[in-house]
Amino acid sequence: MIAHFTRRSPNSVLVVALIATLSAAPALSEDFNLPDFGDSAGAVFSRDDERAYGRELMRQLRNYQVVIEDPQLVEYLDTLAYRLVEAANRPNYSFQFVMLDSPIVNAFAAPGGVIALHSGLLLEAERESEVAAVLAHEIAHVTQHHLARALESSIKDQIPILLATLGAAMAGSGHGDATQAAIVSGMALLQQRQINFTRANEKEADRVGIQTLAKAEFEVDGMASFFGRLNRITRANSGGLQASEFLRTHPLSLARVSEAKARAEQVRSETVRESELFDYMRERIRVRSERMPGELDNYYADIAKLRPLSAAERYGQALTALRLGKGQRALALLADDSAAGVDGLPIALARISAHVEAEQPDRARYLMAKLISELPENRVVVASQAQLAVKLNDPDLAADAHSRLRSLLLRFEVDPGLRELHARTAELSGDQIRAAESYAEATFLRGRARDAMSQLERLEQRSDLSYYQRARIQAQIARMAPVALNEEREYGNYHPDDGAG
Repeated sequence: MIAHFTRRSPNSVLVVALIATLSAAPALSEDFNLPDFGDSAGAVFSRDDERAYGRELMRQLRNYQVVIEDPQLVEYLDTLAYRLVEAANRPNYSFQFVMLDSPIVNAFAAPGGVIALHSGLLLEAERESEVAAVLAHEIAHVTQHHLARALESSIKDQIPILLATLGAAMAGSGHGDATQAAIVSGMALLQQRQINFTRANEKEADRVGIQTLAKAEFEVDGMASFFGRLNRITRANSGGLQASEFLRTHPLSLARVSEAKARAEQVRSETVRESELFDYMRERIRVRSERMPGELDNYYADIAKLRPLSAAERYGQALTALRLGKGQRALALLADDSAAGVDGLPIALARISAHVEAEQPDRARYLMAKLISELPENRVVVASQAQLAVKLNDPDLAADAHSRLRSLLLRFEVDPGLRELHARTAELSGDQIRAAESYAEATFLRGRARDAMSQLERLEQRSDLSYYQRARIQAQIARMAPVALNEEREYGNYHPDDGAG
């Protein structure tokens, strides 16, 4: 098996590992329990409480800078996940899918329909259906009300305890004993509040998840193949921390894998649709996670000595060249690959970046204009147009991107990455008021409500505001105020950047 490269610092890895660990239910000896926080179907935890919990969890995960906001990866995960949600046919449920920047192979679900996938899981998967199987299992835990047994108080305790533990761990950065003590303490406290899933819950999640896979036209044996392979890797001691961490929080038995295979045979379909984007996104994660791109360049070179690189691997090699500042080399690596439609976006956008790196901005503008004409409302394309405008410091391109982002944010209003691009393009095109508002909203979505309010309060003092601008800003301050108060009450004034070192 080819080794995976990671870029996270040891302390950051501890943070994401802690999130995964604290979200995992206690193990049953014969089952593997995909981690869940709980569901709000019960009377003690209303749908409104659940949604509020989900929003707050997302904001605080972003605050700790473990959420991947790369537009291509965000769009890929959403497209994959909502295909499964549609197949699950539960229109009354709302979901939020997020990818965590973590080399650990893991996933978890939380109230509010939050389902998180660690980037390391995509690196370990060999097929898109294996990733879909993990998501389908998590979706089933939510839709089948397996979280209803959590008490309201224990669920609401999760975020404050988690963040306090993370804060202590970060404050102890560089001091292994202090960090380890903080993590162990937090684990012990939360362990008392975990939900012990029954064997029936797990079997039902397997059954419903496999049915969802079949309806969504994925390979139905994805669940059994993925978990079975990780189990074999770990037993052979060749998978390292990544695989063993997954199985530590998702223990399984051979009987469980056999049952999954048997269920898969019962619902197997001749039609299987797997996106080619999976291979490209896996390489994108590999490249963005590597701290030393020179080593990754050697990684692709070593593969090329054994066999021709696949198109996705050439894409990864081109991204590595871009990280090394070699625009012409990246163009050469991408020269023979097609780039049509949505499936061709990774290559098309990599080419644009390569032209910029090769000091060919006019060619980059031309290719971006062509993409915009073909896919004018595509989230990835519009975000990439905005990034190009900022990179080239182009006010005209920024003005066009700003207008498109305003429309896009009506559909993706809680995407802080899009909010920040909206702010940067507004600033570049001369709309300083909108820029300041969008920067504040991005700050709010990233779990810093007090800071966002301060930005808006300073903005409100400007003498050149119109009546409508001032009223809009005041409304935003009023919306953020209770959240800021709750943050200070629950988490204190700690933020990730405040830690020692």
